[in-house]
Amino acid sequence: RQSWKKSIDFLFSTSGYCIGLGNLWRFPYLCFENGGGAFLIPYLLFTCVFAIPMMILETSFGQSFRSGVIKSWERIPIFKGIAFAQLVANLYASSSYIIIMTWITKYLVSSVSSNLPWTSCENQWNTKHCVSLLTSHNSTNNVTLSELGISAAEEFWSHEVLGKSGGLEHVGSLRPDLVLYLSLIWIAGYFVTFKGIKWSSKVWITAAEQVTYSIAVGNGMLLFLASFNKRNQNFCRDALIIAAANAVTSFISGLAVFSSLGFLATKLNTTMAAVASSGPGLVFIAYPQSISLLPFPQVWSFLFFLILLLLGFDSQFVQVEYLVNFFIDGSKRIRSRRWNREILGALLCFFNFLIGLSMVSEGGIYVFEIFNRYGVAGWCIFLLSGCELVAISWFYGLDIHFKEIESMIGTTRGKFLLKMSWKFISPVICMAVVVISFSGFKLLRIGSYLYPPWAQCLAHLLSVSTVIAIPVYAVY
Repeated sequence: RQSWKKSIDFLFSTSGYCIGLGNLWRFPYLCFENGGGAFLIPYLLFTCVFAIPMMILETSFGQSFRSGVIKSWERIPIFKGIAFAQLVANLYASSSYIIIMTWITKYLVSSVSSNLPWTSCENQWNTKHCVSLLTSHNSTNNVTLSELGISAAEEFWSHEVLGKSGGLEHVGSLRPDLVLYLSLIWIAGYFVTFKGIKWSSKVWITAAEQVTYSIAVGNGMLLFLASFNKRNQNFCRDALIIAAANAVTSFISGLAVFSSLGFLATKLNTTMAAVASSGPGLVFIAYPQSISLLPFPQVWSFLFFLILLLLGFDSQFVQVEYLVNFFIDGSKRIRSRRWNREILGALLCFFNFLIGLSMVSEGGIYVFEIFNRYGVAGWCIFLLSGCELVAISWFYGLDIHFKEIESMIGTTRGKFLLKMSWKFISPVICMAVVVISFSGFKLLRIGSYLYPPWAQCLAHLLSVSTVIAIPVYAVY
């Protein structure tokens, strides 16, 4: 199997995948929804107690076998279904993740204009309730945002970017500009796949979910990337560096968002909650409003969204490479023919593109939230992680695995702590999160919109479809 040219290539590639839009987009709004600073305590705790040991387990397992995800799990045949469950999880993740990049591209293109469109209330999508931040900033009237109406940035997000409909029952038409951006990003993703590895309580449950989302434990991605490591790669050091960088990036991003909201709330004489509604659009409202007050805002806006887009590309293309290599590693026929790989890459990109079309319609944000909350995070990922822990710790055997670790890096320091974590602590955490998620079940909603019963069922079926391969394959 191919290897990274240098050991630092793995560190950069894995950091590039883990540190992305999950930190800059997802972390701030989850933090905003769950008590702000209070969210940081469980986030840090789960990072140290759960995420870092899981990263070490997955990278050591992948590096030990130096084979693809599906071949690695062939060592524990009864749990081979984990490989297929991880495939489904990554299919859902890649389909929804790229929608965020589509929104970013919309903002990037909109930045190339004489006036940033989210600073004005004179556009065709604005309503009579619109208030321009610049107008309010220059006004001497002591009025609050709630008295004025809705900010121009929020109207741009809801009406121009999303074309938001009244609910999932009203899907509406496709947004032509978003369809164009979605197709361009997937075309780019298709060509990049041929470069191979040379391209270089509710608050606590939500914190745990965000840790697994941003550090990507449980979905097989770390195992996949580590399979390209040289035998003696120091994966323990890499796991600590990646986890630390991930946490620091999340904190800085959260600080930037809250600073922006606080500044805007002061200028508009209102509260942070009134400046922008929480949810996936928080970052797309807070950042643009703050940037619009800088000198030469078009330049700063373009650079900011370009950086966001590049961060998204870094993560997205690793997911595409994972999907392609999953089938290549599992099929000698595909592996033996170069053109089969290219055809497979095109089919996977096109399949994900078709799924993505459901999220770029006028009701697309409602579909996106189903994938975001039930397909790529939540109890299903913890159940998947728990099965992974049980498979390696109890069926494969930690004594065997620690011998492999010692043969790779020459030491098993921290063996007792890791053994306790992998065999007892982490599985209990996974089970606790799954149980609490079900016991504290709440109906899915966006703001004041409550999803209809059939959509609630669809959301849970999406979660079940992620993990159903595990028991099915075990019985088979």
